[in-house]
Amino acid sequence: MNLTIEPFTFRPPQHHQGLRLVLGILLSVFAIGGAAFGAVVIWLPRSLTYEVANCRVVITSGLNIRPTRWEYPLNLISSATAVRLKPGKRVNGTSLPGYCAGHFRFPDIGDCRLATTCSPDAVVLNVEGGDRPIVITPGQRETFLAALTGDGQYRETVLFDDDSSVWLGLKAMTALGAAVTLFVPLLFFLSPSRLRYRATPGHVEIDLTFSSKRFSVSNCIARLYNPETSSKVMGSSLPGYHSGRFSLDGMATRVYATRLTEGVLIESPDLRLFLNPEDPHAFLEALRALGNMEIE
Repeated sequence: MNLTIEPFTFRPPQHHQGLRLVLGILLSVFAIGGAAFGAVVIWLPRSLTYEVANCRVVITSGLNIRPTRWEYPLNLISSATAVRLKPGKRVNGTSLPGYCAGHFRFPDIGDCRLATTCSPDAVVLNVEGGDRPIVITPGQRETFLAALTGDGQYRETVLFDDDSSVWLGLKAMTALGAAVTLFVPLLFFLSPSRLRYRATPGHVEIDLTFSSKRFSVSNCIARLYNPETSSKVMGSSLPGYHSGRFSLDGMATRVYATRLTEGVLIESPDLRLFLNPEDPHAFLEALRALGNMEIE
């Protein structure tokens, strides 16, 4: 007759729940908000339009759902000069492949307002009463400059190639970043409640958020243990939840616990494992009964 022994399951005590809740909410808001902002910047369509008509020059740039529009009467444009830009610096704005807009600084121009395709072949517009020059990159510079000085008209719209390999790579990165941010609330709110210890014949099994660990504990020694010092080497460590590789009292230790101050240490020449079941004495008795272990 085969006898099946049901595993003994133990929960760790919950600690610092209020602190973990507050910290988890704050970090989740920042992480998810940052990921959402990155997705908006990269995924939403954008365009760039230069227009000369009705004695005005109009520059429209940015996201199509909320574009930025600059409009100036031609009689207020004091100069319009074709230039070749030297490498500059973004002060505030957007600098993406083929799209540069916002507040930039160039060594030969100084601070300026930019709405360009990032091409060095540009036109600098100085506007009376303006705080900074305007830098744009019309595809037909001579035609554009001629339209500024006469009765001609000019219109050009640049639709950015979101199907290029560079843009596809950026989209993939933002999508991955958005997916990773979902682990922040899971780590803070789900991981501590999912942590379980099971004593089975010859083994200890540990339930984690999305997986489980299984360690052979035959011929190990188990005892109550209160570490004096602890530091994370690799893994997760937040209020009320610690998982991964740590250094406890200067020795490499696998830790799966809700606190690092007291618990159970299981060790052998090949294993050093720290857990903190809610009832450590009952856990030790289960290990003695099922694990062929020495209990101190």
